[in-house]
Amino acid sequence: MLGTLDPQQPAANKGFKGAMKTFDASRPAVAASAMGIARAALEFTRDKLAEEGIVLDYTKPRHELTAIERDLMEMEVRHKGAWLLTLRAVGMMAHGESNRLAASMCKFRAGEAVTWITQKGVELLGPMGYSREWLAEKWMRDAKINDIYEGTKQINQLIIARSILGYSRRELK
Repeated sequence: MLGTLDPQQPAANKGFKGAMKTFDASRPAVAASAMGIARAALEFTRDKLAEEGIVLDYTKPRHELTAIERDLMEMEVRHKGAWLLTLRAVGMMAHGESNRLAASMCKFRAGEAVTWITQKGVELLGPMGYSREWLAEKWMRDAKINDIYEGTKQINQLIIARSILGYSRRELK
């Protein structure tokens, strides 16, 4: 039961608010988990491609990179961005600051990033990426649950939009 049965009591709706506050702590934890999976997939993909002679040259302009090199760089960018948002949400929580917006932002971005990174890793690894001989396909499956639990992408988008635009639940559904 969330709160009390008597709506006249001051604590009647505090149960729901308490449950929602739990997400402020759990969403960054889920985002961190997603970033661990994304990092494993990114590093594994980068290492396997390096064995085939594909090594990123960060001094080249983007237009001189191959499609595979651009994909690897995009994997790195998405990982770094989501990781920094996750660190921000955790840091705010550690300092006793309200992190509701930051928690939803990091969860949204991490879920999106881990799904894209693991899928791209499987694609870049070719047939072996889909095989059970390597962990790439497992990471891709694991990534999706990190995108779903503790609030789907759509729920977190709503929370972010409401917070930024200043709308209530009734005004923006």
